[in-house]
Amino acid sequence: MQLSLPTQALQTALDQVSRAAAPKVGNNAYAGILLSAADNILEIQATDYQVSVRVRTPATVTEPGETVVLAAYLPELIKKLPAGTVEIQSQTGASTLLIRAGRSENEMVTGVAGEFPHLDELDHPQQFTLPSDQLRDMYSLTQFAVAGDNQRPIFSGILLEAGERTARMVATDTHRLALREVALADALAQPVRLVIPERVLADVVRLLPTNEPVDVTISWHRDYVAFEFAGVYFMSNLIAGEFPDYERVFPARFDAKAVIDRREFTAALERAALISRNMAYKTVTLKWGDDSVEISATSAEVGSTEETVPVNYEGEALEIVFNCFYLLDILKRSTGDKITLHILQNGPMLVEQENDPDYRYVVTPMRGH
Repeated sequence: MQLSLPTQALQTALDQVSRAAAPKVGNNAYAGILLSAADNILEIQATDYQVSVRVRTPATVTEPGETVVLAAYLPELIKKLPAGTVEIQSQTGASTLLIRAGRSENEMVTGVAGEFPHLDELDHPQQFTLPSDQLRDMYSLTQFAVAGDNQRPIFSGILLEAGERTARMVATDTHRLALREVALADALAQPVRLVIPERVLADVVRLLPTNEPVDVTISWHRDYVAFEFAGVYFMSNLIAGEFPDYERVFPARFDAKAVIDRREFTAALERAALISRNMAYKTVTLKWGDDSVEISATSAEVGSTEETVPVNYEGEALEIVFNCFYLLDILKRSTGDKITLHILQNGPMLVEQENDPDYRYVVTPMRGH
């Protein structure tokens, strides 16, 4: 195998696959990165048993071939090479890979390419396509509601649900729930519900190009899901189990409605958070009245805070306790000047963004605190 390509292009490609490489050192093929060169394309693959990633990048290939190198070392070496062009060469039957860049010459021990678990694309998948900026937005507005522990694996994932003309992402930790809906450009023949590990979506979003939007093809078959975009093919196991009927979480009626300046409300809650952040339940009390909401927090160890924020309020006077940070999570990700809150005395509060009916967030009060 013999090829050359820009050092920066190789560094980018290795960074894209390196998170999927098994975190082991040794001669285990899973701990390696597969390099395959042919037809002026360098293909790089890595896997950690749960996730597999393949990246293709243009290269000048003078002799096709493939080899496996240790994932723990190759990406770090390429990052430290001088800018310009990197040359890669291995002899048939040899157990080393020669890497040259400028006046730097390096040899790395290689494994047997035939022992590497090559990535096979999904057979007969169903699929739909989303623009990358939409996928990034859906993830950003739901991921913070994912459960932080693994006691119930289904809640450590994000539900990707698609119907005939819409796609949704939904996440919940049972204390709050976030839902983002977008329109599909093409009709989907059959509805689908996929529970994808949050860390998988985090890696996919991290790999999306930031300079310009690209189309992301999302496909699935049996227990696997794949994302394909801009030379990247990213495949993962799905989380087994049934995601709960989230529509039941949204109340059919409310006791009150409040429209409030988002920035002013956020600033007041951030001050309250200074008091509540070290408390067990991080609580803040909201007292709703005709034209204002009183925001207060008290800690025996820290002190107390209390202030009022103007509000356009419809309904009876209410006093409800929430986790302060569950409110800040959504407020900091909202973009409009106003935020609308639909309030229940003894049930979840629905948060809606200004001029954005396709996003919903519900948070339950802290009963008994």
